Amino acid sequence: MLDTGRLAKDERHAYRIFLASLLGALVLLFAGVFLGFTARNADFLRDVMLERAQSLFRQIVMTRQWASEYGGVYVRKGPGVESNPWLDHPDLTAADGSLLTLRNPALITREISEIASVRDDYRFRITSLKPLNPGNEPDGFERKALTAFEDGALEYWETADGSEGRVFRYMGALRAERSCLACHAKQGYVEGDIRGGISVTFPVGRLEGELRKNVALVFGLEILIAGVTLAAVLFFVMRLRRQLDRVRAELEQAATRDALTGLYNRRYVLERFIQEASKCRRAGQPLACALVDADDFKAVNDRFGHAAGDAALRIIAENLKKGVREYDIPGRFGGEEFILLFPGIRAPEARIACDRIRSAIESHPRPEGLSGARLTVSIGISDTDFSAGSGEERDGLDPLLSRADEALYRAKSGGKNRCETCPDKSGGPDRNPGT
Repeated sequence: MLDTGRLAKDERHAYRIFLASLLGALVLLFAGVFLGFTARNADFLRDVMLERAQSLFRQIVMTRQWASEYGGVYVRKGPGVESNPWLDHPDLTAADGSLLTLRNPALITREISEIASVRDDYRFRITSLKPLNPGNEPDGFERKALTAFEDGALEYWETADGSEGRVFRYMGALRAERSCLACHAKQGYVEGDIRGGISVTFPVGRLEGELRKNVALVFGLEILIAGVTLAAVLFFVMRLRRQLDRVRAELEQAATRDALTGLYNRRYVLERFIQEASKCRRAGQPLACALVDADDFKAVNDRFGHAAGDAALRIIAENLKKGVREYDIPGRFGGEEFILLFPGIRAPEARIACDRIRSAIESHPRPEGLSGARLTVSIGISDTDFSAGSGEERDGLDPLLSRADEALYRAKSGGKNRCETCPDKSGGPDRNPGT
């Protein structure tokens, strides 16, 4: 027989593994969604910042190209307007006598950057690994970018902590143009060479702060949704578990119980006999068995009908359950015949219980459909003594049932509504006289 306790334990273990796996999968799913969302937003913010930096870089390059096409731009020299010390003969006198000074693309770029840093919160500068102006010496970020340009890169960027908080820094490669060679040819540059770059810097602390707020909001919403989802899944899984337990209990009931009487069925009783015999053999204890048969049951069916016959069988079963100990095993053996197993006692003790059951059935109140019916049982009892040692023919189920059946036959022959015990193994007189 299957070990139902072990099966139930294995089932509970499997259920816990399934539930833990399901909840773990859901947690991983929500964590993956959150991490994916966070990474996607971080990438989106980076793309926005990079696009802005590239746009500013292109605007600066176009401004330089415009100035380069005209060989620079002359501006009126007045208070605060200094000549570019890195140009040869930058000043000239206009026809009206006013003094003009040349602004080359590099200087135009620097002066626009100064204005932008005040008005638009970003700044840019031209730099090179070989600057003419010591003021254009590259900083650490710019030096890394310029080194990357020498290896073939055309742009370089990073987010860093600056004196004004978090900033996005971008640098694009700057090629030498013909107009640039007036100053830079002496450094060995030819047209088309990458002679430096333009770096663009603007603050991103506010944008990153907004991103963190959005991430925190999404995290809170996801925790809420995950909690609700996990609770719903747990509820439905537990509900399914209860339904499965109920169905399993019903299946076990159907597999081990007789549908009409609620007693154990024949197959289950025979399986239990093997278990109980093994226990009694190990403990050196006896095992008693009783066969119970309804007297004149065919007459009850013929006179009162099959529904009344079923009611009679239920009365017998009810009294069998009431008349035995908690660990005794009552079952329906087939038709109107029942069986009782009494672990740990001999036939005389079992007969006392059987006589009590027989008397209770005889005096049990009859339902309306059985009014006037005579309902009695005959009982045959046998036992086996495992204290005498196992292996004897007498210890088996078949010999035990055969002797109980022989005693039942004697009860029937002796007038019915009585209990009989099996004769001695030697075939001598009854160990207990019939009632």
